[in-house]
Amino acid sequence: MNEVRETTLTPGPWRASRELSNGLLTTAGLGASLFLVGVMLQPERAWGGYLMGFIYFVGLALAGPLFLSIVYLCGASWARPLRRIPEAMSAALPVAFVLGLGLIVGTHELYEWSHAQVVEEDLLLSHKAAYLNVGGFSVRLIIYFVIWIWVGRKVVGLSTSRTPQPQGRRRSIAISALFMAVLSVTLSLASIDWVQSLDPHWFSTMFALRILSGFGCAGMALCTLVLTVLRRRGPMRAVVTAERMDDLGKILLSLALFWAYIWYCEYMIIWYTDIPEETGYYLLRRQGDWGTLLPVNLTVNFAVPFLVLMPRPWRRSSVILTRVAVLILVGHALDLFVMIAPPILGSDVRLGLWELGPLVGALALFGWILLRALGRAPLVPSESPAAP
Repeated sequence: MNEVRETTLTPGPWRASRELSNGLLTTAGLGASLFLVGVMLQPERAWGGYLMGFIYFVGLALAGPLFLSIVYLCGASWARPLRRIPEAMSAALPVAFVLGLGLIVGTHELYEWSHAQVVEEDLLLSHKAAYLNVGGFSVRLIIYFVIWIWVGRKVVGLSTSRTPQPQGRRRSIAISALFMAVLSVTLSLASIDWVQSLDPHWFSTMFALRILSGFGCAGMALCTLVLTVLRRRGPMRAVVTAERMDDLGKILLSLALFWAYIWYCEYMIIWYTDIPEETGYYLLRRQGDWGTLLPVNLTVNFAVPFLVLMPRPWRRSSVILTRVAVLILVGHALDLFVMIAPPILGSDVRLGLWELGPLVGALALFGWILLRALGRAPLVPSESPAAP
């Protein structure tokens, strides 16, 4: 990455306009209202939309401490002016926990394994019942969030740590490594619980990596979007230089390549081995209208970002980076829809208010939390002995 000198100008907290904050809260409220109406009229579809919004929300919240951990582990001093945004993103983790408690209420509408009679009549589900049950699902969800919130706050707190060198640097590496280690285990289990178990007969050892790669792409896209907007509006113009824009473009390109690589590896292994327990996942998604969405998903999440972010001049353009970031955020929503909706909707592709309402509402709520967090501290963090 490009190493550049820090500017002497330190932007203060950025407070969004009241109109923007109220608009996000109103949108979140409308999304919640649509969800409640949907629960009464189309409960399966409404809970499917809730699950998509919940997974997206959690992914963005976890991407904050994940990015910070990578920065501390790699000693990426170039990223200091960018750290405040992932720190603000992590502020949404407690709210994600509350949304997770809501997901427990909808297990009976979403998950086949939550029906006792179905489990009794299915030999495979009977064998999995020791793990896939409502009680275990609920306890594990609580454990995941307790760990994420606790360790995530430790990572975010490194920005204000005053532990002197070299102890401060060693502490930041230890805490960041701890977060990466616990995230790899807990996110793997959470991806099985929340998404993969929608089709409990399906097996894939790479699914957790698909979830992680999607979280990374969406989280970095949001960081890039916020930075480019702040740069155009003035507060970060002197800090986010063309070199840093280029760095952000490289990271987005790398993450898009990583997402495509994981997607291709999983698909190729399942296609080549041709095991019935594995092929059913892709057979459903290659039929009918789902078969149309599959190449669209690959185009939006990989092909377009790859082609646009390859030329260096385009990576240094805030306008182009903004558009690519928005495209990746939309693409992540499409990716989640293709993951989650087929077991719920069957062979018919239906994307309506019951799916979009909870999803858009969750994203609006996340945006409101992000803006509030950005208004509490200077946009560029002060020097810390724990930071690279």
